[in-house]
Amino acid sequence: MHRTISILVVFWFSVQALYPQDTVLNEVLETLSNYAEAYPQEKVYLHLDKPYYTVGDDIWFKGYVTIGAYNNLSGLSKILYVDLISPGDKVVQSIRLPLIAGVTMGDFRLADSLTEGNYRIRAYTNWMRNFDHDIFYDRVLPIGNARTDSIVTSSSFSYENSPTHTVNAAIAFTDIRGGPLADMDVSYEVDMEGRNIDRGRAKTDEEGRIAFAFVNKQPFNLKTGKIALALSTPENRRVTKTIPLKTTSEANGIQFFPESGHLLAGNLTKVAFKALAPEGLGVGVRGHVEDETGVRIAEFESTYAGMGNFSFIPQSGSRYIAKVTYADGSQGEQALPEVAASGYALAVNNELDKQIFVQATGTKDVVKGQEINLLLQRNGMIFYASKSKLSKQEVVFSVPREHIPSGVVQITLFDAEMKPLAERTIFNMNEESVLPVSVSTDKDRYGQKQKVSVTVNVGRESDTSRIATLSAAVIDVAKVPVDSGMREGSIYASLLLSADIKGYIETPEYYFEEMDIAKRRQLDNVMLTQGWSRINWPELMAGKTPAITYHPEQDLRISGIVTKRDGKTPVPNATVTILSTSNVTAVIDTVTGSDGRFSFDRLLFYDNTKFVVQARDERGRRNVDVHLDEVSRQQVTRNKNTPDATVDVNQSISTYLKNTQEQFVEMERYGLKEKTILLQEVKVTREAEEKKVRHSSNLNGPGNADQVITADELMMGCPTLDICLQGRLLGVIFRNGIPYSTRSFNQPMQIVLDGMFMEPSALSIINPFDVETIEVLRGVGNTAIYGSRGGGGVLIITTKRGDSGGYNRDLYTPGIVTHSPQGYYEVREFYAPDYDAPVDSLAGMKDLRTTIHWTPHIVTDPEGHASFQFYTAGSPGTYRILVEGLDVDGRLGRAVHYIKVD
Repeated sequence: MHRTISILVVFWFSVQALYPQDTVLNEVLETLSNYAEAYPQEKVYLHLDKPYYTVGDDIWFKGYVTIGAYNNLSGLSKILYVDLISPGDKVVQSIRLPLIAGVTMGDFRLADSLTEGNYRIRAYTNWMRNFDHDIFYDRVLPIGNARTDSIVTSSSFSYENSPTHTVNAAIAFTDIRGGPLADMDVSYEVDMEGRNIDRGRAKTDEEGRIAFAFVNKQPFNLKTGKIALALSTPENRRVTKTIPLKTTSEANGIQFFPESGHLLAGNLTKVAFKALAPEGLGVGVRGHVEDETGVRIAEFESTYAGMGNFSFIPQSGSRYIAKVTYADGSQGEQALPEVAASGYALAVNNELDKQIFVQATGTKDVVKGQEINLLLQRNGMIFYASKSKLSKQEVVFSVPREHIPSGVVQITLFDAEMKPLAERTIFNMNEESVLPVSVSTDKDRYGQKQKVSVTVNVGRESDTSRIATLSAAVIDVAKVPVDSGMREGSIYASLLLSADIKGYIETPEYYFEEMDIAKRRQLDNVMLTQGWSRINWPELMAGKTPAITYHPEQDLRISGIVTKRDGKTPVPNATVTILSTSNVTAVIDTVTGSDGRFSFDRLLFYDNTKFVVQARDERGRRNVDVHLDEVSRQQVTRNKNTPDATVDVNQSISTYLKNTQEQFVEMERYGLKEKTILLQEVKVTREAEEKKVRHSSNLNGPGNADQVITADELMMGCPTLDICLQGRLLGVIFRNGIPYSTRSFNQPMQIVLDGMFMEPSALSIINPFDVETIEVLRGVGNTAIYGSRGGGGVLIITTKRGDSGGYNRDLYTPGIVTHSPQGYYEVREFYAPDYDAPVDSLAGMKDLRTTIHWTPHIVTDPEGHASFQFYTAGSPGTYRILVEGLDVDGRLGRAVHYIKVD
């Protein structure tokens, strides 16, 4: 961080020297400096080995966490969370990884039980949860399925828009080889924004096709959704699929964005535009602007992703309308924003190499020789500050680029009292903040199963240090095509652009591939149409700062408070002991403070570790209660990258599916991979029949449940029912004492106590010794009778009656609780064959790898050198070697190298 601090110190003293009496400006600069120090922004990037996957695959990734404007590796947080989110917006896997000097590595094993669809991979630190979730790393990840679902869909939609939207859907079903699936029963449900709007049944024709129509009666409220398909194949297999429904509209749209926010009368104004197809992707457009008399004022045409800009001088009192023709031939009209008769505006020339020119303009009525101030900053980190007098309508500021890092920068114009007048977002590209990376191999062509030696060099000869942390992925692009329209991401696009721009950005990596002046102009259109300031100036000036709920995590810990049995009065000087059930020799104790609180820090444990926490008061008595702190899990937020979703995943990655199927079959032959066989759901009733279930309010009948827990199984010394049940219910997890079925992670289970519907948190107030039985309803066959209340599953709790017997409150052991916190994920090692020392039992196995090699732990030496080796697979192809990472100064680097295998 030395570079950042030195720049700020030089700048701070120059401001004080120039404006020693400018108290207002200095106060704002100090406020921004304090803001940047108190609320540093962490960002996450995950380098994945492939752009898409299939069930049975492994996802390998390396995580980079940076902080501040210069993307230095973060030391603020020591834990990273990575979630895999299903097409139904449910977390199907979540892992917790230790961060060492801002980097980590991990993996996901994709179970055969997963369905085909558009998943999301999301990564964040606990500290990042305090701010807008748009800064999370969040990427759409297509996952196909040819192991348990070899059906390929090809979907098309046409639309009829009136006051309501009619959608005509046509879906063709084929097998993985392209053969039509005729005479197949298909059930479909149309869901939009969580609301079911249509359902039906159909049978495929001789070409494997079905067609149906549905109506969206609320198009202004219901924008996106999905079609859930349930298929019954001729072999009596049942397959489910989800087809994303990105829109029900046929109409393209266009928006106009004047530079610095408004059209200013009499001022030459740049106006950016963005034309979107209904599914949210850019669409080509051309057109012209005319005034209310029909006179043409300007013409325009988009360059990339439906964006472009034009300039004209708006006149006070005039209204302007754009008439456009889209790439599909449709036409439309859109009014431009109203013209402001008075005010200020900014115009920026961001195309020169060494300077940024900013022109501040005011209308004649506001020009009074007053002082104006210009600031360039990112998240409170100040790069430039200057003041001038507005003695004429235009003032030009020349801003040197030298110390402005690459990335999104906010330019704000203030008056003398530091009230914002106009704002403009730019992207600054500073070549000095890019890490040069070169990749070379000992040869250009190789044979099959031959060793490849790779050399990586980073930095420049003039660098004082060339130490960098990198990761490398090698894929066979013949088996994993990378030009199929799938977003792959890049470290530049993620850390320099996406994390600082709110909302969806179409193909952000495009702007960093061989960036030239044309792409810089196109990137400026992104800034004009989508720029977003993280700072709320009025609140900041008023002294209002963001509330901090989630603190940076430095280690794994178990903490809480010891109280008397009333649950409120803290117990000071109590002895608290924790014991890990996986290591009974590891016993740690501590003493509570005057507030009854305790904490065990710097713990190291992995997932599925259970703890017993015991407390005794100062005199050794156990008549106390232990309340553990639990941080709620991050909820699944709306997917901002919905336009990236692939409609027919299996179809779009069919080449990859065929190769992985062949690979998996070969691995199964040699015992290197197991295939999960999905069985039809079978209800087992014998155990329920053996357990006596009396007085139950179960609407399915007593004992008709997926699992039954009896009073005998609850005699385990825990104070409340939620603690007793943790880890004992099949397919049920607890978050903050609230049960969730693994079939519905976002909807709590319904609690029914002696026939009364209770809140999900009611378990914490139920004494386990009052309970006779607990019936767990998870399957749709048991929950359907409860309607929408049973959507997340149901827990039927029946309390003891006089005929129960065995009820003894003295069996309860106070001062003891069990705890199953989320530990670290135990990362697996990527398997890399060594053909110099072949294993006899595998000598005949075909090597059909798609990810040829993955190495996440490359560290260059002080001269910037590193190397690694791998063996080619057993078939010809073209290999792509992709290396990404950053150095100790936060410079980002990326390089691609190709080799041929004969």
